[in-house]
Amino acid sequence: MLRINKLVKSFGGILATDNLTFKVEPGELHAVIGPNGAGKTTLIEQITGEIEPDSGSIIFDGNDISEVPVHLRSAYGLARSFQITNIFMDMTVWDNVALAVQAHAGHSFHFWKNASKEQILREPAFEYLQQVGLEKRADDVAGNLSHGEHRQLEIAMALATRPKMLLLDEPMAGMGPEESKAMVEILQGLKRKLTILLVEHDMDVVFSLADKITVLVYGQGIATDTPEAIRQNPEVRTAYLGEEETVHA
Repeated sequence: MLRINKLVKSFGGILATDNLTFKVEPGELHAVIGPNGAGKTTLIEQITGEIEPDSGSIIFDGNDISEVPVHLRSAYGLARSFQITNIFMDMTVWDNVALAVQAHAGHSFHFWKNASKEQILREPAFEYLQQVGLEKRADDVAGNLSHGEHRQLEIAMALATRPKMLLLDEPMAGMGPEESKAMVEILQGLKRKLTILLVEHDMDVVFSLADKITVLVYGQGIATDTPEAIRQNPEVRTAYLGEEETVHA
């Protein structure tokens, strides 16, 4: 579904992405981990089109999207949650997702007031809310949700674009134990239904969810393998130094 091929990106004399190559298979939940400064954010921003690589290629679902503008990558079936998705805090949870359904269908926002009650929008929107466990909050104003529920809503809005692949950038950030547990259950429910690329610091979450893991250090991919193989990889343990025990969690 996604092939990163010899990707290079530098900022001044710093190589943020250093000849990086890995692939993500259809239906796979593939995690990217690495110490701070490893280049994870730069990688994600190249995949989404916010940063243009210096060289190499990004192949998504058989298409070279290396130079495709950000706004067109969604049309290819790529959705990023948490940093691009905008929640309308003064609208209901239901209306936020219905608006995402409408936007994906290509309808104008100018007709939202009349369209907000349309069943053709509200029925699929409610189904996406059910997938993320927010159906009981559907009629609540989005601004009244908790931090974790905002993240659930952002996933529902991303799902409304009917993506082939979902990019999740630190979905557990700022969450308490109960919210993190709820998010893990949501992601487990989405596994196999669509391809997911997950960037996450919580190693317990990564090793419980991932089918494959790519480890970045200073922009280089030092290993791509199953969670069990990554746990046992001496190069990964060395790269993490004091974080070795976390990697083995």
